[in-house]
Amino acid sequence: MARRYRETGFNRRSAWVAAAALAATTVIGAPAAHADTASCSVSFPTVHSFPGGFVAEGRVVNTGTTTLNGWRLYWTFTGDEKLFSLLTTKWTQTVRTVTATNVSWNGTIAPGGSLSVTANGSSTGGTFGMTGLTCTPL
Repeated sequence: MARRYRETGFNRRSAWVAAAALAATTVIGAPAAHADTASCSVSFPTVHSFPGGFVAEGRVVNTGTTTLNGWRLYWTFTGDEKLFSLLTTKWTQTVRTVTATNVSWNGTIAPGGSLSVTANGSSTGGTFGMTGLTCTPL
């Protein structure tokens, strides 16, 4: 005796449509991979002041998840500070605004890595103050 199967309405065409919809959902609905981000920070935690000048020891830190391949520092002095040098950088000072970038041999900083920068300058009474201190990946 032959068995008869009842039609369920699910045929080959329906199977292909369902498979295509599942594949599209899998590709389109997949979460995007997080892109590596470049970021850095700078601080001058140690300042040695003396009559007429200062030496400020700073640190540039790669705070991102990818290697930095260049960086820029920016700040504005709060008084009459004038730089003589900003070691390990190319820098400019216009009135109170300072911009500094890496030199050829220290632009690459691995994630979590850091490097030193040292500011030497003059100021009335050896004061040293800055605002807007930022580090920008290039």
